[in-house]
Amino acid sequence: MKATGWSTHPSEHLKPNQISFEDGEAYIGRKDIINIFTDSSKTEHGVGAAFYVSTNDIWAYQWSAKLNDNNTVFQAELTALHEAVIYASHLPNHNTSKIHNRASIMASSNSKSTNETARKIFKILL
Repeated sequence: MKATGWSTHPSEHLKPNQISFEDGEAYIGRKDIINIFTDSSKTEHGVGAAFYVSTNDIWAYQWSAKLNDNNTVFQAELTALHEAVIYASHLPNHNTSKIHNRASIMASSNSKSTNETARKIFKILL
């Protein structure tokens, strides 16, 4: 299925440190399976982080942010995952949420991590 709504990198359409929220067409019910996809990148235009939420293969929500140019891609990945975990933690009870970002989740599940954002994610996931 072709994704729509993200024709440019978040860093190209947001001002520095700006955050964008958009609600989609889907209503998220109590027993829906929620898929959350996170991503980030760093280009000559800047550093961006984002996540996209779908339920029953319908766009439900998206979040994107432009970070400072000195942020790394790993920091942006963790920022996207952190925001996605916060979003998922506020969904109605009995939802099954699947966050698709294996590398960042693995980094955040390390209880010995010294990265502040990774530790915040770990605490939320607990």
